[in-house]
Amino acid sequence: MWERTLQDLIRGLRANTSKPQAQLDKFLQEAIEEIRKELRGGDMDLKAGAVLKMVYLMMLYPVTPPPSFSFHVVEVMSSPKYHLKEVGYLAAEGAFPEGTEEVVLTVNGIKKDLLSPSHFLPQLALTGLSSIVNGPLARDLSHDISSLLTHSRPQVRKRAVLCMYRVFEKYPDALKDNFSRLSDRLEDEDQGVVSATINVLTELARKNAKNYLPLAPQLFDILSKSQNNWMLIKVVKLFSLLTPHEPRLIRKLLPPITNLITTTPAISLLYECVRTCITGGMLDDSEAGEALARVCVGKLSGFLEDDDQNLKYIALLALVKIIPTHAHLLEDYQEVVLKSVDDADLSIRLRALDLVQAMANRRNIQPIVDQLVSALLPPSAAPTTSAVNSLLSTLSSSQNIAPLAASPSPTLLTPSYRLELTNRVLAIGSADTFSSIPSFEWYLAVLIDLAYISRVNVGKEIGRQIREVVGRVKSVREKAVELLGGLIRDQAFLEGAGKDAGLGWDQVLESAVWVCGEFCEFLPSPPQMVLLLLTPPISKLPPSTIAICLHASAKIFGHWAAQKAERWDGDDSSGDLLEVRRVVDKVVEGLEIFKTSPDSEVQERALNILHLFSFILADLSSYVAPPPSIPPPPEDPDAFPSSRPSSPVNSTPTHPKSLLLLSPLFTAAYALPPVSSRAQSSIAPPEGLDLDTPMYDWSTELAEEEREGGDSGSESDLEGAGRGIMREGAASGSGGRKRTEEEEELRRVVAAGAKGKGKGKKGKKTAEEEEEKRKRKAARLARQRADPYYINDADELDLIPVVKLDLGNIMNGGS
Repeated sequence: MWERTLQDLIRGLRANTSKPQAQLDKFLQEAIEEIRKELRGGDMDLKAGAVLKMVYLMMLYPVTPPPSFSFHVVEVMSSPKYHLKEVGYLAAEGAFPEGTEEVVLTVNGIKKDLLSPSHFLPQLALTGLSSIVNGPLARDLSHDISSLLTHSRPQVRKRAVLCMYRVFEKYPDALKDNFSRLSDRLEDEDQGVVSATINVLTELARKNAKNYLPLAPQLFDILSKSQNNWMLIKVVKLFSLLTPHEPRLIRKLLPPITNLITTTPAISLLYECVRTCITGGMLDDSEAGEALARVCVGKLSGFLEDDDQNLKYIALLALVKIIPTHAHLLEDYQEVVLKSVDDADLSIRLRALDLVQAMANRRNIQPIVDQLVSALLPPSAAPTTSAVNSLLSTLSSSQNIAPLAASPSPTLLTPSYRLELTNRVLAIGSADTFSSIPSFEWYLAVLIDLAYISRVNVGKEIGRQIREVVGRVKSVREKAVELLGGLIRDQAFLEGAGKDAGLGWDQVLESAVWVCGEFCEFLPSPPQMVLLLLTPPISKLPPSTIAICLHASAKIFGHWAAQKAERWDGDDSSGDLLEVRRVVDKVVEGLEIFKTSPDSEVQERALNILHLFSFILADLSSYVAPPPSIPPPPEDPDAFPSSRPSSPVNSTPTHPKSLLLLSPLFTAAYALPPVSSRAQSSIAPPEGLDLDTPMYDWSTELAEEEREGGDSGSESDLEGAGRGIMREGAASGSGGRKRTEEEEELRRVVAAGAKGKGKGKKGKKTAEEEEEKRKRKAARLARQRADPYYINDADELDLIPVVKLDLGNIMNGGS
């Protein structure tokens, strides 16, 4: 009878792949049904072929094997024929997934194959066992596998070493019994067995490297004598795990590691040696460590100039780890590192950003940030006359800062990468509270650049940094008002902020308006800014931004009006009055469009400001310039002092009083400077201040009250209440508002009265008082004896009646 082989099944699948899915599903169902029939047969060769076909289908398609498929696999594994047994071990991984109980059926068969005199069967069993081993199998077969570590064939020893690692993972107790045998393989005559042993030890040391320190002498001997690069790579990796637990190894390893770095032509071995020097703590402050670090940085910088992208990637990873200890060594290779930021490979660009962020300091932050910001520009961007360019030109002319140019190499600037790049620039600038910024005027220009060209939603962070820089650095406030004022006057930016395009421009605008309102004394034309904040484009912004604009406009007007009042010309006030009246009329006109806003916050602020300006407008309308002040007559030296005039006859202010209405509402009594989060910890407490010992010990007073019991009567209750009131008053006075002199006097009087009562009480009582006390006590005892629920004495416990309740009627339903 003709049967379909695996090759026939593959040809059929390829023929039906291009056909409709229904026809392919029909072919698969027919093939699976045919496999089931072959598995039920008695021909072992036919059954092994069916198992092989089923495994092939399980690898390619989500098909479910027959329920008895695992039993058929065990049967094929037990076949005496090697080629059939090989099929069974191959199918075992798919037939026995994690947690399958049928795997215990293979124990005897695997044990028999492991102990076979033929060296082929142990190799086959070890290879198959590595893929299906679990806890019970590892426990039952660990002894048999460890016996193969001393097999006469190196192929068997090597596979046994590798299989022991899987056994140790599933059954950790086996490591204690077989560690000595495993470590003996480090001195095996076959290099393949030694390499496999080092591989296993390296993986085991990742979990607990301290346990493998006794193997350091043998590993050092291999490091010094071996010529196998792959073995040396594993030994170096293993030493990188051991050196943190034994610092004395560093001094011992420096000569061979340095020799390998300077002589080996193998790139992979060179990288592992450099990586071991970094992670193993060999790059210390000593002269040898400094020289080794310089060599490592030079080798890694050569990787960055290589055409192999993999070498660039691993070099960037290693250089990031050198930065914490030897950042100064990378300054010579800054240009090479910055070239990687423009690499076409996204993964290399991201790793380059990690390195650039780590190596930025006060000396090199400006070229680094300029390079990163230029990467956000389109490759073919031509100079334009936008607001950002005008701001940059203004700043560049004053500080000799080169204008930004587009990135020389075109890279794919996806939104996610633009967001990552912008966040890195912001993180570099704000690191350690802006301690790396050489010029805050330059950094403010960078923040404004990012607001224009980032094209991602980073407006919240940009606005936060603008406020923090301006609030911390006094010298930059005037320039900040100039730059941010230009940002507010940019109509394109205002329209973009109102469109809500997801760029966060409205949040940048909030910070710009806040800065101009808070430090309005630096505005060149305050009335122009006030009217600009009340124009129709402002009404299209989000409500939170509109509220800040309204608040800032009132604040700027109040400051300008107060300055106007100080410089008011009383002799010729018509010009000043007309100017103020014109500004007030335009402000009232601009506020009209906001008082009907659907947002309650905007509407309330607009109405409040309108009412304030209505007062100002009424005062300006009724303002009449006062007559010129009459100078005081000359003093008569012979006159009495009381008759000498001390002030002019007319002391009425020459300016309208309403000009000073708004300024006190927005002007603080004093400026609040920034305070470090660690400022309080730097202040030492006064000597002798004890914050742990209680100020008053209440235990004595409470014990005295308990001894007195209830005999003190209402007087003691009132006295205790008085003391409580005094304590409460003292507490509220210390933590609340400051008490007046009258309150302090009242507190002293009450305290003295309570103290006097206490002293009188402690004196000798009269006979009438003693008699009254005995009567009260007798009456109290009589009430207690009459109370059936009060136990007066322990002897009365026996007098309590005990009644036995009969619950039988209740349980039987009786009444």
